[in-house]
Amino acid sequence: MRRLLVLASLLVVCGGAAADTRKGYEAYTSGDFKTAVQEFRVSAEQGDALAMFYLGECYYNGRGAVQDYSEAIKWYKQSAQKGQVEAQEMLGGLYFFGKGVVQDYAEAAKWYGMAAKQGKVYPQYLLGYMYDQGKGVAQDQAQAAEWYRKAAEQDNADAQESLASLLFFGRGVKQDYAEAAKWYAKVAAQGRVYPQYLMGWMHEQGRGVQQDFAQTAQWYRKAADQNDARAQASLGFLYSSGKGVAQDYAEALKLFHKAAAQNEASAYASLAWAYYQGKGTAQDYAEAAKWFRKSADNGDVQSKYMLGYLYEDGKGVTADPAQAVKWYALAAEKGEARAQSHLGWMLWEGKGAQQDAVMAYVWSNLAASQLSGDEGQRVGKVRDFIGAKLAPDQLAKAQDLSRNWKPKK
Repeated sequence: MRRLLVLASLLVVCGGAAADTRKGYEAYTSGDFKTAVQEFRVSAEQGDALAMFYLGECYYNGRGAVQDYSEAIKWYKQSAQKGQVEAQEMLGGLYFFGKGVVQDYAEAAKWYGMAAKQGKVYPQYLLGYMYDQGKGVAQDQAQAAEWYRKAAEQDNADAQESLASLLFFGRGVKQDYAEAAKWYAKVAAQGRVYPQYLMGWMHEQGRGVQQDFAQTAQWYRKAADQNDARAQASLGFLYSSGKGVAQDYAEALKLFHKAAAQNEASAYASLAWAYYQGKGTAQDYAEAAKWFRKSADNGDVQSKYMLGYLYEDGKGVTADPAQAVKWYALAAEKGEARAQSHLGWMLWEGKGAQQDAVMAYVWSNLAASQLSGDEGQRVGKVRDFIGAKLAPDQLAKAQDLSRNWKPKK
């Protein structure tokens, strides 16, 4: 019914439209479907494209005739081949979603392409999607961007978000944060969560828009209020650092917990530091260790170093030199300088692992090359102390290993 109402204006505007088509429409809208089918058929058999479309609708929906998808598609195709854009769009949708026909993306692309070229918005969006994903056509994100843009300029929100994504990530088009922000802002204002989060990120980073932490907080809040975990974690960081909002450790902690409850990994380390430092909560090394482990298990290098430190000192966990060496090594292999420093000294002393003077020098040497100030000087003295205890061939080997070392990917 909705589609017929949309087309009603054609019967008024197009003076050449068959009288039988008009009669059919009037019968259809009055609920006399049998008469509608009779009138549509007379006009359709005379070659009227609009009547063909209407007749297809009657068969597809089982109004005035038994429901018959094959008969419906026959009339839709005859109408579409005569250029009736609604029939082209209908066929595109049937083949795209597999309604009444076997799903066929190539056939969908064919009909959507016809409708899109006539300016139909939804077919333009879906044709863009098909080029974007390589469904029914060869993947071509430059073509996708063209069709998305046509639909976006007609206010199709799906196309606006999709075009923004191509521009944001530089897929098929030159990366353009400013234009991405323009389109994301439109759909974010309509309440779409991911665009709200990305608008926050762009204002935070100053990408495509001027850096503005107050705007950052506003956009993150909109997404966080819709339970977006990334936005909750990001907003929590703003409260923790006092950027764009008044510093509030308790609010930060609450947001980190909400994000972590949804398995948002970026919140794990933030929670760990909050408990470790006692910000927004009572200092709790055991709780800190729990969250550092979750963060470390998710690949965060700094958290691996902190777990090593907690195990070495017995804070929040039972002191365990072997566990300390394990976590220090995992962080050190990724290039974490403080983990390298601690690992070097533990290997020198043989704590948690068999003593290895050569590797003790290597890790200390690598750490000293990265650290600066008093810390760098202190680690440099440790390295030199160990180096003085090595035989010449051991020192040469250790320096060769240091020179050729590369962090693990």
